Order: sequence, then C-alpha cells, then structure tokens
Amino acid sequence: MKRIWITIFLMLTVFSLCFGLADHAGWTDPAFVQRQLAALHASPLGMWLAIGSILVLLGGDIILPTPSSIVMIASGKLLGPWLGGTVSFAGAMASALIGYGLCRWGGERVFQRLVGEQDISRLRRWFERYGIYAIILSRPVPMLTEILSCLAGLSAFRLRPYLGAVVLGTLPICFVYSVAGTRSEITDPWPAIWLALALPAAGWLLVRIFTPHPQTEEPPHG
Repeated sequence: MKRIWITIFLMLTVFSLCFGLADHAGWTDPAFVQRQLAALHASPLGMWLAIGSILVLLGGDIILPTPSSIVMIASGKLLGPWLGGTVSFAGAMASALIGYGLCRWGGERVFQRLVGEQDISRLRRWFERYGIYAIILSRPVPMLTEILSCLAGLSAFRLRPYLGAVVLGTLPICFVYSVAGTRSEITDPWPAIWLALALPAAGWLLVRIFTPHPQTEEPPHG
C-alpha cells in the first residue's frame, strides 16, 4: 500500500498547491466571490449567467481551485434557498462524476502500472467495506472529497453505490450552505462551514454506534 499512500500524498499536494495559489491571488476570498457572482447576476443575462457560472465553478471543482462552500453560500444568497441549493447540488454532482469518470476510464491503466494489481485489490476491498461511509462523510471536507472521488474511479469502485453515496453526502450540505446564504452575510461563512463539517462527524459517530464492528483490516506497512 505504500505506493497508494504516495499517490494520495501527491494528489493532496497538487490540490493544496492549486488552492494555495488561488488563495494568494485572492480568488477564494468570500467578498471577491460575492462581488463577481453578484455582478454576473446583475448583468443583462442576469440569473442564467449566474447559474451557469456556479455550475462551471462547482462542476470544475475537481480540477479548479474553487472555494465550493463559499460558492454554495453565494448561490443561496443570489438565487434563494431552493434554487440555490438545487444549482449547487447539480454542480457538485457534476464534479463528482467528472472526477470519478476521468480516473475510472482515463487513469485506471496508468494507476495499475504505478501501484500494481495487488495493492489495487486491497484498495478495492477497502472501498467495498468502507467506501460508502467514507464518501458520504467526506463530502463537505475540502480536497478529501476530490481525493476519494479519484480513488473510487481508480479502484473501479462500482458506479451505482458511488453515486448513491455522493447524493446522500452532497444533498444536505448544499442546502445547508444555500439556506445559510439567505440568512447570513457571505463575508462571515464560518457558521455554515462549521455546521457542514459537523454533519459528517455526527454521521460517523452514528455509524460507529449502530454498525457492527468487524475486525478491521489494517493496511500493510511497506
């Protein structure tokens, strides 16, 4: 599994560098995001241009350094809780499908050559046992959600349970952020962000309490 951990570290490094550069340029600043989306919303094409921009930002989150929580809050503020949540959900689902699809059908062979079939088999067993829980509970966590989407595709995790887990993990988060956008200033997004992060923590606690605990398969070292 060492080569898989190296792959995960490289993914995290790339995502972190991209986001760090975007943050340095000011693109992730909540006030900047609000100004840009509000300007689009006030343009002649109005709501439709704002919707299209939100979909592109969230749909491309797998490769773009998008501050997704801020965009979702802005979506609620500009479009209202129901439309804003729906647009955010559509964009987040597109990102999850793009990440899974690119890795499943574009990178699987390369991944096999890099890490070997034995380690991929171990990763598949891990996903079969814990993948649904991990995907659901990681959806509000920046970078971790993209990494798990990529690993699900690279390990050929089944599409149907993957989509089900993504829907269950994404839908409530999108509407939490969207409702927050209608009730608070986007320049202070942290209450909504903390609430969104608390949901997977509570979900994981419920999983630990109510799910039988099979003997944990420890990942091999070395």
